Amino acid sequence: MNIDEMQKTIIDSTIDSVDLQNENKQLKEEIIRVGMNNDILEKQMKILILENENKELKENLDFYKSIFKTHTNSAVFNLRIKSRGGKLLWIDKVRDIIDNRLIESLDRDDEVEEWLRPVRCER
Repeated sequence: MNIDEMQKTIIDSTIDSVDLQNENKQLKEEIIRVGMNNDILEKQMKILILENENKELKENLDFYKSIFKTHTNSAVFNLRIKSRGGKLLWIDKVRDIIDNRLIESLDRDDEVEEWLRPVRCER
């Protein structure tokens, strides 16, 4: 092998090395870009989840605050949370049981079923 061939081989290997480095650099940039996109997507999903959770908590807080507007003269230990058509509402088990239409319109559970049964007279 003469000097010209050796120089050509060295130059070729250097060029190949530079080409590999450029390809590696491009691959690294692509991986970083894709990784950043995944991070952004993950963060956006977390934001959406937290926003939904925040909305749900605000709705629950508003419902619990409504006790002071709807049942001002009721004892809290007599109040029950029931649902009608999937919507939550407060029911006073002492005062509201008199209204059969209201009780019949509630979603059924054990307590509502018990309220609907006639009370036996005691002697």
